[in-house]
Amino acid sequence: MPLISPPSCTRLAPAPNYSSLPSAGEETIEFTPRGNSSLNNSITRSCSFMNVILKINAFSPSYEDIPTYGRGSTVHGEIGLKSSSLVLSVSVKLKGRLHLSISDSGSTTATVVSESLQVWSQNPIRCDLCPGVLPFAVTFPQTFTTGERVLPIPPSFYETFYQHPAVTLDCRYMLKFTIHYGGSKMTFLKPSRSYSVQLNYRPRTRPQRPIYHLERFLLTVKQAPGDWLQIESSIRVRPTASADVRAVSCRFFIPSVGAFGLSDAIPFHIQLSSNLTSLRLMIPEDLPDKKRSRQVRVLITRQIMVQVNTRKCWRTRILGEGIVRALPPPFALRPWNSGEDEEECIDWEGEVRCDHVEHGGFNVGSVIFKDYIVFVLTPPNARTCPLLMHQYSQPIKLVTDAWHDDLSHPADTV
Repeated sequence: MPLISPPSCTRLAPAPNYSSLPSAGEETIEFTPRGNSSLNNSITRSCSFMNVILKINAFSPSYEDIPTYGRGSTVHGEIGLKSSSLVLSVSVKLKGRLHLSISDSGSTTATVVSESLQVWSQNPIRCDLCPGVLPFAVTFPQTFTTGERVLPIPPSFYETFYQHPAVTLDCRYMLKFTIHYGGSKMTFLKPSRSYSVQLNYRPRTRPQRPIYHLERFLLTVKQAPGDWLQIESSIRVRPTASADVRAVSCRFFIPSVGAFGLSDAIPFHIQLSSNLTSLRLMIPEDLPDKKRSRQVRVLITRQIMVQVNTRKCWRTRILGEGIVRALPPPFALRPWNSGEDEEECIDWEGEVRCDHVEHGGFNVGSVIFKDYIVFVLTPPNARTCPLLMHQYSQPIKLVTDAWHDDLSHPADTV
């Protein structure tokens, strides 16, 4: 049977070289910015028998000169032994513990991370000498198991509250280095020595979209009302108040994204509406400026729940207080001396941001951190005013990073 020759192949042009930059006639449709992953910074720790060098990203935040790592990060470093004689093995262990205490209910300690690594071990046949410098790499797990639940490991934090019962919460991560030695006639040389370095764990998150600021409020609230969350409530009236005193309607606007960076200035808009009699009782014209500034307050608060055994305890901390500015009445507003039953409104605007907060909220079962924007209205004389004090709390999510929509391609030039 005659052989059939294969068809001739046409030589194809080689595939074009890949480039992250657009060629002529192309444009970048979407670009996801990435941090610089090169480990070009280092932190050194020393003790009497070893030096430890931890390599970190140049853009990693530092808290009190403690090396900081994010979600799923790998701790890269080197161990420098000051003496490698009689060393049998060198190991590294990444440990994380969550310690909770309530003064009248005892304390509990849970392990959230336990990752061990054998860096070097002596071969019993060759009896080789331990190198003087040993590289290592150990990775943070992203979850831990408590009971039947699998939860993200919490960030590093320390909180203490001294009011009765006193509450202490402490979550910390340590890198423990252990050296095991062989037999020696020198009594001062222990069979093993350990040295620990504290680490900060800061899982990073960011909002899913940007927030709009106050100069765009009137425009966006009409054209894109979905970008703003409107919270409606009312200031109640005492049962003994006269018939001409009505409840005051409150409208509180914040960005509907609901998640805000720790460094974000969160804009808000406040509007009170009622008849003139009620508004004058709430905001008197002759009230001194110092007292007037305390009538309308906007706060960021954090509620912390801790459970030890079967006892639950709640504590609240103020994370920041906003700047509130009164707005002039609109041009069409009727004069202040018009009919007492006429419906009028008063407006404020401002921003609120956190002060020195290092992490957002989280839930690990026995500890829950929840964050709120709190809107507080206080009458000038809370005891005698027919209108009651009013407070409303709106849950929000605080994240580590702010939204940035002005990031360009890393190779773009102006």
